[in-house]
Amino acid sequence: MTHHVVASSSPSFFLPSTIISYDEAIPAEEAFQDQVSLSDLTSDPVLQIAFAASVAAIILLFVAKAIVTSMDEAVGQVALDFDRVMKLKYPKKWEKFIESDDEVSGEESEADRIQRIVEEMEILSKEEPEFMERVMQDIERMKR
Repeated sequence: MTHHVVASSSPSFFLPSTIISYDEAIPAEEAFQDQVSLSDLTSDPVLQIAFAASVAAIILLFVAKAIVTSMDEAVGQVALDFDRVMKLKYPKKWEKFIESDDEVSGEESEADRIQRIVEEMEILSKEEPEFMERVMQDIERMKR
């Protein structure tokens, strides 16, 4: 089979060369008769590695999601415990930092409230670290 290359006048990286066969024509019935089976695909080492890497990545993403969810739940629980201790033991001080529940209870979701409590915890820990230590000890006593 002899192939002739027809080159274009423009640079080759813009338009590919065209290969035309003059000597031998393949009938349409015989063209594209390659058979590909699943066993051919599974025996390819590149595909095996790609599949294994994909499965490993999916598993790692599920594990990471589980860890992040657990951490979010733990932070939420600490925030709710902090809120409870502040309301019970330090209500006047807590009112200075956070609005009362009556003002925002209908508008605010639990996730928003937890976020707001965590932000107030951060402010208190920077402005009054000794007081925060005392509150955290109160939380520990409350859990016993």
